[in-house]
Parts: sequence; structure tokens; C-alpha cells
Amino acid sequence: MDFGHYLIAGVMPYVAVAFFAFGLGYRIVYWSKAPIHLHWELFPYPHTVPDQLKEMLTEVFTLRSLYLFNRKFWLPSLMMHWGFYFVVSWLVVLLLGFSFAPYVGTTGGVLALVGSFSLFSLRLLAGEVRKISVPVEYFNLIFIFLLALSSLLTGFLADFQVRYYLLSLLTLKPALSIAAGYLIPLLLFELFLIYIPFTRMAHFAVKFFTYHKIKWGELH
Repeated sequence: MDFGHYLIAGVMPYVAVAFFAFGLGYRIVYWSKAPIHLHWELFPYPHTVPDQLKEMLTEVFTLRSLYLFNRKFWLPSLMMHWGFYFVVSWLVVLLLGFSFAPYVGTTGGVLALVGSFSLFSLRLLAGEVRKISVPVEYFNLIFIFLLALSSLLTGFLADFQVRYYLLSLLTLKPALSIAAGYLIPLLLFELFLIYIPFTRMAHFAVKFFTYHKIKWGELH
């Protein structure tokens, strides 16, 4: 086993999770201390907790705002987001030992692949969007596309045996015998975790503030 294999399979997973957790935690604290926006109640909004949860979950799982105001980007964005949801679900059901986990992972990979490629193409081909797109937005989509592509081509998301490697990480005894072919998607995933907290892709963690502090002005 060479040093690269040891680094990617035995050290980087813990480094990536630490960066992700502390980076995201820092940004959440930063957002929570940001000045409160001027609240103008120009439209009805939900006041009860059940109605607020319904509003937020509807937006998270259907991207309703994008559907209403930028429908051209709605379907590919929805596919990419659901790809993320499926991959997270894959991680959970795989660790729990459910045999259908590979199907969940593969579905997530395909959705993320098609969604990111479609969004990249739309940004590149739609003149009005291309003018306001910055390089990092293209980079993010390429990153997601390559991560999904490598995971699908190597079979990383479809191999139930990956479970034993993930469990070994949880016990702090990483199984370094993981197949060399899985090192590329594993490394890309680790870099992705490190990268997320410092980009716009961390917006999933700001949904609470977006709704309660900005749209609804509930935090005073």
C-alpha cells in the first residue's frame, strides 16, 4: 500500500468531516449574529410552527420558488438537489445494512450527474444567464458532475461492500484494504466536503435564517 492510498482512505476522511463540521458551524454562528433585516410584512406568511415547517419543506423538496420564477432551471436543479438527497439517504441506509442501498446510491448519482450537466449547459447556452454567471458557478457544477461520474463509473455507489469501509471509519479503525479504484471518487467526495462550507452550496444550512430572519422576520 502506498502513501497516497493511506492518505485518501485512512486520514482524509477525518480531515474532510472536521473541515465540513467546523466550517459549517462557523458560518451558522456568523449568520445568526448578522444584523436583522428591516421587516416589511408585504404578504401573508405562516405564523404557526406546523405551517412554517410545511412552507420550508415544500421549498426544500420541490424548489417551488424556482418553478414559479425561473422555470427553465427548475427541473435540472430539482434533479441535482434530489441527487444529493438520495446520496445522503444512501449513506444512511447503507450504514444500517439495507440491501437496497446500492439502488438508492445509483439513483442519486444519476440524478446529480444529469442535473449538474443540464445546469452547466443551460448556463453556457442561455445568453441572459451566461452574462451574470461567474466562473465559480461553472466550477461548482463541474465538480459535482465529476464526483457523480466517478462514483458511477467505478461502482462506488453500487457496491454494498463499501459499508464495511464506512463502518471501519466510524470505529476509528479505517479498513485500508478498500479497492484502489474507489480512491478517486473517495478523494473527490472528501474535497467536496472540505469545499462546501466556503461556497454558496452551504445555502442548505441557511434556510432557517432565510425564512425566519429575512422573509418572515420572526427573530427579534
